[in-house]
Amino acid sequence: MLDLGSLQKQMAAALLDGRFDVLEGQVMAGPVGAAEAFGLHRNTVRYALTNALRLTFPTVDSLVGEAFFDQAALAFVAEHPPTRACLTGYGRDFPDFLACYPLAAGLPYLADVGRLDFAVEEVGGCALGRDGPVLDLGEAVMTLDASLRVLRLDAPAAAIRDALEGGDDGALAAIDLNPRPRSHALWRRPEGAAIRPLSPVSAAFLEGILAGASAEDALTAALATG
Repeated sequence: MLDLGSLQKQMAAALLDGRFDVLEGQVMAGPVGAAEAFGLHRNTVRYALTNALRLTFPTVDSLVGEAFFDQAALAFVAEHPPTRACLTGYGRDFPDFLACYPLAAGLPYLADVGRLDFAVEEVGGCALGRDGPVLDLGEAVMTLDASLRVLRLDAPAAAIRDALEGGDDGALAAIDLNPRPRSHALWRRPEGAAIRPLSPVSAAFLEGILAGASAEDALTAALATG
């Protein structure tokens, strides 16, 4: 008989890959067979993890449809099971998974759509009104919101998200999907995450400020990139 820790690890693995035969002899028989009981529990676990990903990546879900999303999510869950009981933050690697997912090869913008979804989820989880970095402009001092961040993408993920949320098929069809550098500022508002486009210089300047640079140093570095 395995010790408790080893048994728990085997049970967790079996719930993901469906190989309940490895538990034979380790679990006492009951009114319901072990394979049947674990099968039901496995379905519950997989549904919960898929639903957690769907809530975090609503734009990806809307873009590809329920069946495709479920298939991709289950494949991701099998390779990247959660490492802690709290599912907050689960799915951080889902966009990178989508970038390499064979069935999404014809959707090169899908990974960036996922990255925007996850950034929105992270910003939404920040506490409202918390003070972040201080921007000293000499004659004025500005305190930035702690939720503020810069997201750099190649795909028009924000335009895709706006079109899907607005139900505007015409706007969605008109989006230029060609990859090019795109930068966005995100922060939390009471009504939800705000997303605003940034110029390359503005993005570099804000990244410098968020990294702790002075306004002068951040501006010098930003102008050098432009």
